Amino acid sequence: MNGLEYCLGIPGTVERKKIISALSLAGLNCVGEGSDCYHFLRLIRSVQPHLAILELSLPGNVWETAAIIDQESLAALLLLEDKAAGSRVRSFMPETAYTLVALPVSSQVLIAVVDVLWREFQRRRGLQSELRILKERMQGRIVIEQAKGLVMKKFNLDEQQAYRLMQRKSMELRMPLEKLARAVLEGNI
Repeated sequence: MNGLEYCLGIPGTVERKKIISALSLAGLNCVGEGSDCYHFLRLIRSVQPHLAILELSLPGNVWETAAIIDQESLAALLLLEDKAAGSRVRSFMPETAYTLVALPVSSQVLIAVVDVLWREFQRRRGLQSELRILKERMQGRIVIEQAKGLVMKKFNLDEQQAYRLMQRKSMELRMPLEKLARAVLEGNI
């Protein structure tokens, strides 16, 4: 966790200083603080920290801010809740699962939560990346299958013959098969 950067969205409290101190001792660097939800979200987008720590009493729409950070995977997100405001704030809590820690929190618990949260965020980003790659590959396969169908129809070939013809043409033109398939569908080949 050493070297992780975080942004803080906590109104000026004693807890703010304790959190900064605990995270600093664990090797994390505070790279900015937001005074309200709007500025906090702008800060997250511009600085792109590893971690966003947002207290539920920060002025503005905390749940909307949290949802944007989470949905866009801008940073690992830790929500903090002042126990005194808990019942009022929890009544507005959305159904989406967030990591929520009650204040005051010990340094050891805070560091442990941040560690687990960061690891889970990295795993989630990795899965999102894999999913994106698989979707792109699937789209490529769909394009190739569509072009193959067009070649089958145009040249009265069976599926295997059409695929081999496309492969040969791809090698002759030194063009990836997917790019060739797109050209076939566009009528350029």
